[in-house]
Amino acid sequence: MRYLVLLSSLASLRASTAIALGLAVCLLPSSAVAHSPVPGIAGFYTGVLHPLSTPGQVLSLLSLGLMLGFRWPQWFGWAALAFGGACLLGICLGQLGFVPNWSELVLLVLAALAAALAALYPSGYFVTFLVFSSVCGFLIGVLSTPDPGPLNDTIITLAGSFVGANIALIYASGGIGWLQERFTQQWMHVGLRVVAAWIAAISVLAALLALATGQS
Repeated sequence: MRYLVLLSSLASLRASTAIALGLAVCLLPSSAVAHSPVPGIAGFYTGVLHPLSTPGQVLSLLSLGLMLGFRWPQWFGWAALAFGGACLLGICLGQLGFVPNWSELVLLVLAALAAALAALYPSGYFVTFLVFSSVCGFLIGVLSTPDPGPLNDTIITLAGSFVGANIALIYASGGIGWLQERFTQQWMHVGLRVVAAWIAAISVLAALLALATGQS
């Protein structure tokens, strides 16, 4: 009985700590920008939020998070390594001028495929996880290319984009994994698959809209 009480206390402590850290992160940018002596630190926070700045990036991260979350924590380590490595490669190529105008459209297609896979076949395939993670990370890295400016500012902004993309993937995947572990009832599993199906439909509509806008 004491053991169960101790576990409950630890769980509550971890939850409260996570909430406190989340609030601190939300409040940190404004105070840090106002008082930090580090030049260009505002660009870091801009970079952190950049992976959430376009529909393709947001939907692909959500879809990938759902796909990986269904198998959390199995395979996540390898998928996260593939995502991070591909993101670094995309950032480097973006700085060399490789910024194709179809990146956003491909991310939307990827989001539709990943969400559809999460809805129809949640157990997934290891190779599929690696491929989707790599392509998503690469394109987000390419789209992280900032406007031309001083080298130090560019590096700081790119570092923020890399950190933000990886944190978003960890939170999306870990959040889905936590929900499945916390609520083991069948309705939760079905509900998450319904959410994945809705994200797939939204991604298809966004991709069609982007395609029509690009052709007009």
